[in-house]
Amino acid sequence: MAELPPPPSAPSRRTVLGLAGSGALLAGCAGEDPPAAGSTGGTGSAAPVDAGAVEDLPVGSAVKVDRDGVQAVVSRPEPDRVVAFSPVCPHQGCMVTPREELYVCPCHSSQFDLTTGEVLAGPADTGLEPYPASVEDGRILLG
Repeated sequence: MAELPPPPSAPSRRTVLGLAGSGALLAGCAGEDPPAAGSTGGTGSAAPVDAGAVEDLPVGSAVKVDRDGVQAVVSRPEPDRVVAFSPVCPHQGCMVTPREELYVCPCHSSQFDLTTGEVLAGPADTGLEPYPASVEDGRILLG
């Protein structure tokens, strides 16, 4: 009887993370320009996404939005103005979250300004990508 080879060992964490990162890099190398931050990659004729009532977002605060294929972080610096950014950290692609008066990357602690998206602390060396946002009839519209 022939001897069976030993079972394959489980891949190391480094191998799994390396492969995941390679996939993300390859996805970013597609032949087309990437869609706008947070968009679904459509033709650009999609209607704006309603992200909720502006009154539900207190002045000076922010919220993460994931609705109808749009992902964004939205803050309200003034009563009648909202700003939005892609939630993707430019350092390594983790999703930032609102925390107190900042957006913070949970992976490596990069910090970004709620109002401008500018990087305040690295390792990220660039800010968050702006995303179109407006207030109409008391509703926050993205896109």
